[in-house]
Amino acid sequence: MKKQPHLVIRFVLRGLAFVLPLGLTAALLIWLWNFISTTVFDRVDAGLVWLLTQTGHAESLPPTLRFWLSVACILFSLFLLGWWFSGFLGRRALTYFERLLGKVPLIGGIYPYIKQITEFFFGKEKIVSFEKVVMLPYPRPGIYSVGFLTGSCVQSLNAARSSELVSVFVPSSPMPATGYTLFVPVDDLVPVNLTVEEALRMVISGGVLVPQQEYEEPTTLGALYKEAPAES
Repeated sequence: MKKQPHLVIRFVLRGLAFVLPLGLTAALLIWLWNFISTTVFDRVDAGLVWLLTQTGHAESLPPTLRFWLSVACILFSLFLLGWWFSGFLGRRALTYFERLLGKVPLIGGIYPYIKQITEFFFGKEKIVSFEKVVMLPYPRPGIYSVGFLTGSCVQSLNAARSSELVSVFVPSSPMPATGYTLFVPVDDLVPVNLTVEEALRMVISGGVLVPQQEYEEPTTLGALYKEAPAES
């Protein structure tokens, strides 16, 4: 069997496994806050100060109140954008703008994938529309994939087969925003005790982050870790 590392090294690695996610999460949140502060809030605040200066009220407004006014302006602007791009003219303008972005080198190769991720979590087809997490035999019998039951079916397909098939979305690892829509017989689906968020974490991690209530140590995996015999 594979030689286990020294006890001190194991404890150091466990400590690192505990500290590293917290440190990376804090660093990401700090970087995101600094980015938003310098690129969004500072500019909105500067515009608000200019507007108040023109009206002669810049000195009478405390910085805290000015900050919340900036937040309100940003939220109101997002509301107006969402309202505009939900309409006919807004959708046409957005489609034309995205076509132009697609022709720009480098940006055209990045923007579509970022858009897929944001639409997956914030668009109309967001994850809350998934009804249940299931396992199904895909891409062949004996091999199972994680799927999200959407509950819909196609009447013509069911009539042609004389049995009910339901739609299941099978996400791809490590990008669950992409995947396959499959129509599967109900009897082939295996329900699992996972929430949609837990299943997404498992897909993104490539099967490493299995929730505790469904985790089970493989009993037949030891043979894969046996050292190969030394060559004579």
